Order: sequence, then C-alpha cells, then structure tokens
Amino acid sequence: MEYDTREKIEPLGTIDPEIDAFIKAHPMPSFGGTQDVMREMMEAAKSARKDSDIEYSIKIPMRDGYQSETRIHKPPSPDGKHPVLVFVYGGGFIMGDCTQLSPYARIAAKLFNAVVVNISYRLAPAHKFPTAPNDVWDSLKWIAANTHTFGGDPSVGFILGGASAGGNLAAVTAQKSLDEGLSPPLTGVWLSIPYVLEEEIVPAKYKDVWFSREQNAAGPVIDKASMEFMGLAYSADMRSPDLSPFNAKDPHKGMPPVYFQVCGTDPLRDDGLVYERVLRDHGVKTRLDIYPGAPHGHIMFPCKLSTKCHFDTFNGLAWLLGKETPDEEVITQELAVNPIMSV
Repeated sequence: MEYDTREKIEPLGTIDPEIDAFIKAHPMPSFGGTQDVMREMMEAAKSARKDSDIEYSIKIPMRDGYQSETRIHKPPSPDGKHPVLVFVYGGGFIMGDCTQLSPYARIAAKLFNAVVVNISYRLAPAHKFPTAPNDVWDSLKWIAANTHTFGGDPSVGFILGGASAGGNLAAVTAQKSLDEGLSPPLTGVWLSIPYVLEEEIVPAKYKDVWFSREQNAAGPVIDKASMEFMGLAYSADMRSPDLSPFNAKDPHKGMPPVYFQVCGTDPLRDDGLVYERVLRDHGVKTRLDIYPGAPHGHIMFPCKLSTKCHFDTFNGLAWLLGKETPDEEVITQELAVNPIMSV
C-alpha cells in the first residue's frame, strides 16, 4: 500500500489492541521514570557482558582525542568473507550505550557471518550538538579504514544502521559519507523509527502527510513533552546537515539501498514515511515495514507486532546484504538466547 495521503496514513495511529491491553496492564512510567528504567537496563547489560574472542571492546579515537568505546561482535566461524555492519543505539541523544543493540549484533553476526560493530557517541546535555554526529562520523571513518584489524570485509557488505536517535545519526552519517566520499562506500542503510525532520525543513510537497507529531502527541513511550525535553537537551541547529539529511547541499542522490521500519502511533512516524518516499523519488532502492498501531520503541513489549518487528529486522538486513531471508525458527532460537530488552 502506498501511504501517500492523510486518509491512508491516519488509521496507522489507532493503537494495536494487544499493545493497548499490555500498556493498560503495565502503565508506562513518566518520562523521568523511563530514563531510570533504561539506565538500569543498560547497567545490567554492561555487567552481564563477558569478553571473548568473538565479542570484545575497543576504543576509537575522536577528532578531539576522546577515546570512544566500541563493541565488536564476530561470527562464530572465522571462515569466509565477513560483511561489516555498524549499529548506532537510540535514547533521544541523552541516554544509551553501545551494549543496547548487542542482542541484535550477536544474532546478525551469526546469521550473516558478519562482523557487527556497535559504536558509541557522547550524550547530551553534557555534550551538545554536533558532538554526537561528529563522533559517529569519526567512528565510521575509522572503521572504514581499519576493517582488516577485526576481520571485516566491506567488499561483501558495509551496512550502517540505527534505531530512533541512532536512526537519525545513521541517516545523517550515510548522507555525509556520500558528500565526503567515504571509501570503501556504504552498501546499505537500516533506519528503524528514525528522527529526520522538523516542521521547518519538511519539503513543501510532503507537508500534508507529515502530521504524526500532532496525531501522536500523547503517544506512549515518547510524547510531545518528552520530545521537547530531548530537543532542548540536544540543542541542535535545525538547518544543519548534521541534524538531517534533508539539510545537505545535494541530498538523497546516490544513496545505497535503505531499509525502513516505522511505527503507527509514533510521533516520528511520518519522518520515516516521508524520507522513504523522498528517497524513492530520487531513484534510491528502499524497503519499508510498517507496524500499524505500534508505539515508538514497542520492541520492548512481549506482543505479536513486536515479535514481527524482530523478524523483519533480520529480513531487512538480509535484503541489504543480498542474502536469503533467514529461517524464522533460527531467529526464534537466537532470540531465546539473546533476548531483546523488555519492560
């Protein structure tokens, strides 16, 4: 279905009955409470991790001398050529760390015989814009120049991806990689529930279908108030190419294939929908999975749409890598061993 009118898009904002029942039975904490829960989860993930030959941390130097923690996840077998996947965590630019996407990284490393690199960036408000995009760009440049040191081979795939704020940073950095001529180039981009637009930079052609900020202003997980709080902490320049690929001098042309995931009751829903359409209009190959009635960050919920999203993530990564769709039973087994964080 083509989501090209308000009439087609608006029903996506009706909450999924199973998710609605779960939220009513497990009321979401206040935004401050959500921050506390996520920090506790990140600390638990840190304390639970153990270094091994196939999973360990390194430090990547930033432009100002800061050493940024980075987590390397290798496949169980050293045989063959290993594509490189780079993941960027979310958290509204104010929380999160490089262990957040480790379950996805471990599974992707095994499914695709890949090296998965979970990078870090410094957080607001202590480190305001553009520290985060600078850190991600510096990390990607270092990875591109040093894949041989951890067994990666970008000639068989070089993917950059992220979720939420990480989706923003992945989108911005992918565009910058074109503008700056990154070598080797990215071969694909994964954008899950990305933030890429503000009202003043939405192209006129798409303004009528960019209304999720208003429709989903009271959505669960993130709402208007929490977005305003995060925006104030980040203090970004709304016209900077480090905030949005739409602000680049010559945006969108030449992007590698992009895989999108968009949630129906997410205030950021239409950022993803509009960006996907714009890329298609510029001749970019895209793939889009939509979760009607699902809120931002619903992967934390034990619901059917959330499980589908996990499967879709690995199917989308397979599409970007030109590999066969993974067997759902195998993914299910891997998720049991590497559970995604849940509330």
